[in-house]
Amino acid sequence: MSDQSKEGLLAVCGSLLGLSAIAVGLRLYTRKKQSAPFLADDAFAVAGLVTYIGASITVFISVHYKTVGYASSEFTPAELASTLELSSKLQIAWDILSNASLAFVKLSVLYFYRRIFCSGASKEWFHFASIITVIVVVLWLVVFSFLTGFQCGTHFSALWNGTYLQYCTISFPFLYGLAVSDFLLDVWILVLPIPRIAQLNATISKKFAITGVFLLACLGVGFSIARMVTYIDVEKGGPLYFVYHDEEGKVYPTESVTRAFFFTMLETGISLVAVNLPTLWFLSKSVTPEAILQSIRSVISLASLRSNREGHTKPMATDKPGSMHTLRSSESSAKQFKFHGGSDIEAQRTEVSAMPMDDSKPVAEDGVYVKNSVVIERQLR
Repeated sequence: MSDQSKEGLLAVCGSLLGLSAIAVGLRLYTRKKQSAPFLADDAFAVAGLVTYIGASITVFISVHYKTVGYASSEFTPAELASTLELSSKLQIAWDILSNASLAFVKLSVLYFYRRIFCSGASKEWFHFASIITVIVVVLWLVVFSFLTGFQCGTHFSALWNGTYLQYCTISFPFLYGLAVSDFLLDVWILVLPIPRIAQLNATISKKFAITGVFLLACLGVGFSIARMVTYIDVEKGGPLYFVYHDEEGKVYPTESVTRAFFFTMLETGISLVAVNLPTLWFLSKSVTPEAILQSIRSVISLASLRSNREGHTKPMATDKPGSMHTLRSSESSAKQFKFHGGSDIEAQRTEVSAMPMDDSKPVAEDGVYVKNSVVIERQLR
């Protein structure tokens, strides 16, 4: 079984199709168990699964008609020519579906980051960086889907009528750009949350632990490298490396197509499984989100809490504990401060706010009155 055989291709597609379906299903089960809302990261994970299923079906059909998974030498030129049109159309459909699945996985990771780091009306740098990255991924999908269909310009039949070399001049730069840009996007998404985690007021070990949770969602980057190397090999060889010419100059796909299918399905399937691992890890530990995830959210929130306290409640040097000035300062701070923490990183919020008190009754014998109290409310969004 190799990356150029039908056995290897079918094994990758079949096994990863099953694993990804199980992973997404368990993700949705975990959301329900945690009473967490179904948000954008979940929707994109489901969309990634649907498009991966479509890409896998395309592979199965291609293998059935022997357009991939077989060496060109196993067929006569006439047999190859009879399946060339079907092979080209299936490959276009597969390219669009597999690229869409990869893009949806990237978007799921990005919105998972935003679920954690961008609660409320956050205007920090990470908010803008993640939004810009989302836009780049969407544009990446649109551009390469367009290039897939128009790699031969408006000469669509050039893919199978023998004029491939004449009209499909951007096919190889397109393949090269697709693989390299996919890898670069994966690396960028991989490192995107690290500066935000480094800013947390936490120990080094806790920062590494938090980083490890996020890195689970990016395990597919290693297979992205393998795919990129394959496409670079094809690009270096040019059309003569990618196609086979018989005595009459006809053009037929070779084992390079099977290798491209193999590594693309491998990368997409692994990425689709990996993007669900952070959520499934919480489930595998058989603990509530409060027990594991609150540490991440609380560390993020406590950093902001300490900053707000330093800015609003720093007492004057002449103030004494219990003085009226200190009480008024605390009252003012309570009115200005609103803390969004969370017992559940997945969607729950904890709100701390000031509430006026009945000032007709003293709370201590020395006549001290409390004008405000702090009320903690848990809300689900």
